[in-house]
Amino acid sequence: MVVRYDPDKDETKWVLTNINTALDCFQRGDVKLTKKTKASLQLSNGIVMQRKGGTPDPTSLQFKIKPLLIFDCIKQSKKDQ
Repeated sequence: MVVRYDPDKDETKWVLTNINTALDCFQRGDVKLTKKTKASLQLSNGIVMQRKGGTPDPTSLQFKIKPLLIFDCIKQSKKDQ
């Protein structure tokens, strides 16, 4: 479940979707190096993989997602139907 508040409209929207829809959403896009750092890969439009900082272990990775992209994916899938 993802919740988004729009202060301009004083409106709260939410979406609850199954895991397959969420995975399909976040896997879209290309793999590319980011410009910020050499130890980061953008795996898709919504997932970034980078070396975890603050630990001496250089093999530790972390994955960051942009959960609000699920709203765009749901809107796009409704257009496609």
